[in-house]
Amino acid sequence: MTEGKRFSQIYLEKGIPLKDSRRMRNRISAYYWDALERDSSSLVQLIHKETGAKVPYSMGGYMLTEFFEECEVRDLLDSVTLIYKYYKQRNNQQRADNWVQFASRVFKEENVGYRIDNQGGVHFFIDEEFENNKLSTIASLSHHPAVLETFEQSYDYLDQDPPHHASAIRSMFEAIEILYKHIIDAERKERLNSIGVQKNLKSLSQQKLAGKPVELAASDHMLDGLCDWIDAGHMYRHGQKIEEVEEPSIEFTVLFISQGATYIRYLLQYA
Repeated sequence: MTEGKRFSQIYLEKGIPLKDSRRMRNRISAYYWDALERDSSSLVQLIHKETGAKVPYSMGGYMLTEFFEECEVRDLLDSVTLIYKYYKQRNNQQRADNWVQFASRVFKEENVGYRIDNQGGVHFFIDEEFENNKLSTIASLSHHPAVLETFEQSYDYLDQDPPHHASAIRSMFEAIEILYKHIIDAERKERLNSIGVQKNLKSLSQQKLAGKPVELAASDHMLDGLCDWIDAGHMYRHGQKIEEVEEPSIEFTVLFISQGATYIRYLLQYA
């Protein structure tokens, strides 16, 4: 449904998520002025103490609106978290939630590459599909804590500044390796590789799909794709015979992690 939505949210091309945005800053500033200005002194003190940034001051008092419009982006993003925690610690959860809900909406509508977690922390954001893929996989791993821990670590590496793409790839590979070992009840020395997929996972697929020849044939192709995914991952685990390891691009890393998450959900049927 598009009725009642603003023109810019329907027709303007979003493009690659931005690291900063003048409109985002203006909207954050306006919300502060409208809803939070009464707590100006306490919020300024908190920002000064926790970030080391300096909020400008005039004869009329501290100017947080100007601060949000002109500060470094790191200080703006830190302020989102600090303001959330300020209200939560004072048992004003409604105001804390309203603040991050507004900021989250602004980030999305102004196409800036950040998201806010349930505790007000700001993280890098790839795109909505990438996040949905992550969350649906996490929801399916409640009975596999070792896989879940390593899976989440993969995304944590992308949250660092700068992001560690190769480490994210290695963690996603390890998550599937842990799941694979559980599926086949492997000995400790057994590793995830193409030979194991062809020998073990295809055998399980044949047993499960014995009465569905079309899906069995299609599944064989999908498992062949997993073999290619594994071989690609090995390139960033121990496949580069050079002193200075080539860091993978964000585009390749997102592809690899997204496919890894999908393969985890697919393989859970055998766990």
